[in-house]
This record gives sequence, C-alpha cells and structure tokens, in this order.
Amino acid sequence: MGTIHVLEILHGPRAGETAVLDPSHGLVVGRSSDTDLRLPEDAASRKHARFYHRRGYPWVVDVGSRSGVWVEGRRVERQRLVPGDRIAIGAHLLRLSVREEVTETTGGRAVTTPGPLGGSEDTGSGRSMRGSLEDIPLVDVLQWLATSRKTGTLNVRNEDGSRAGRLSLRNGQVFHAAIEGRSTLDPEKALLRMMRWKKGIFELDGAVDESVEDRIQTSLEHMLMEAARQEDELAVLTSKHELPSEEDELTIVADAKARWRDLAPEELDLLQAIYAHRTWREVLDRSEVSDLDATRTLVKLTKAGLVAWS
Repeated sequence: MGTIHVLEILHGPRAGETAVLDPSHGLVVGRSSDTDLRLPEDAASRKHARFYHRRGYPWVVDVGSRSGVWVEGRRVERQRLVPGDRIAIGAHLLRLSVREEVTETTGGRAVTTPGPLGGSEDTGSGRSMRGSLEDIPLVDVLQWLATSRKTGTLNVRNEDGSRAGRLSLRNGQVFHAAIEGRSTLDPEKALLRMMRWKKGIFELDGAVDESVEDRIQTSLEHMLMEAARQEDELAVLTSKHELPSEEDELTIVADAKARWRDLAPEELDLLQAIYAHRTWREVLDRSEVSDLDATRTLVKLTKAGLVAWS
C-alpha cells in the first residue's frame, strides 16, 4: 500500500473535508460546479487553481484567479509543494498532507472527515475561529482572513498568557496592531513583531474597535512580504552575531577608541536611544526604524566597541 497526497481544508465553509490528489488526473479547485473540488464562496474564482503531479511531486498552479493562490503566506503563480504546506484559496485555507490510504473517495472529490482539523473552529458556521500558531502560522491566518474579507479582532497570546497582542481587521485588512504592555510601540512594528511569534493561541472576535487613531496605512500584502524579509535577515544576524535579549541593559562604552564624529546619523540616533532608555526592548520599541535596521546598527556599534550589555 503506497502513500497518497491529500488536501485538508482547515478553514472556510468546507472546513473539515479532504480531497485526494489523483496523480493521473490532477485536481481543479474553484467556485464552479464543474470543478473537482468546489469552494462555494465569492472569494474563489470559477476555476481558481489546479493541483497536479509532475515527476512524482505535487504542484499547484494559479489558473487565472482574481485573489491569487498563496502558499505559506506568499502569492505564487506555480509552486512545487511539500507535505505541511498551507495554501490559501479564496476564503479557504488548505494543508497538504501524506496518508497511507484514503477511503470513501468518489472520483477524487472531497469527502467529510470527523470534526475540524488543526484544532480550530470555522467562522463560516457562526462560531469563533481559533487555533494554534504551531499548526497554522500567523501569516497564513492573516492571508485567510484577507481573502475571506473578515472583520473583527484577532487576539493572539501565549498559552500561559505572558505575551498577548491584538490585530484589528476591517474587510480582511489589518488597520491596527498592539502588543499588551507596549503602549509606545508603532502599530506597523507591532504587526511585524507578532508575525515572528511561533507559539501561541489565536482567536477571532467579531467585535472591532474603530476608535483607534494610529492606523496602519500599508497594505497587508506588503506587510506580509516585509515580515518575511525581516524575519529571514534577522535570523542571519542572529546566527552570525551575539545579540542582547529584550531585557538586557545596554551601556555606552565611554573609553571606546571609535570617534563619535565619524558615526553615521542612524548610529548616533541609536546611541541616544540607548542613553535614554537602557533596555534593548525599550530601545526597539521607541526607535523610529525597524527592528531589523536597529539590530544592524547595534551590530556596527558593538563591533566598534561603543556598546555593551548585561
């Protein structure tokens, strides 16, 4: 008995169903009744995407959809898939998995599996959508909310409640973000920070606070791409350099050989922030530049012997 690729529908009107990827025929997904997997909702195009096998590997291709095909939070035209990949199509979020066998299939069409997958509940049935970031990263949750044009407040927190944040959405677009205990944090920076959270619980509340004044103007698509870029580059910096923790206190080395007059403006700005706020968390929160740019500058100042921490 061999293995077979299966699409699990995690969120959307058909949450909890599966569809088998037949290697010989492929699978067309869309709103039309003549597709292999019909997604009956307006966010999906009539024929939205096609899944198929090539040289033994599963692929997905956008066949001219309006809202696009998103794999792991990034829009793709054609993409080779690996087990565990999450694919956003319209208001549905799917996950590719491998199984030993699948029963109760009819011509490769979706069949119902017991209960919702991924420990979450679907908003399409009127219940609150919630789940684990370890099962569904925040980038995929936000992409699904965008394609399904949801309005509400997405609350994200650690399981022990030690870290919490909220994202306010209107028609799928995030217009405000805040992290508890970080009142000085710019909402765009708060959103980018939360995108790096790998563990925790998310839950969508239908209520939304429209009274916030400091709003995110950047499109969600751009924010998702920027979050991925910053996360990748921060990972490289972390692998190459010793960096302070958020609670470490930074100090300016008074007898450093480097001359301040030779420093770039961004380096002087960071030194001033360190002098005023001390901990790396406060410096990052109050800095006018991104966490990535602040970290790059800190590496330069550390190499010059101007900054230390404990």
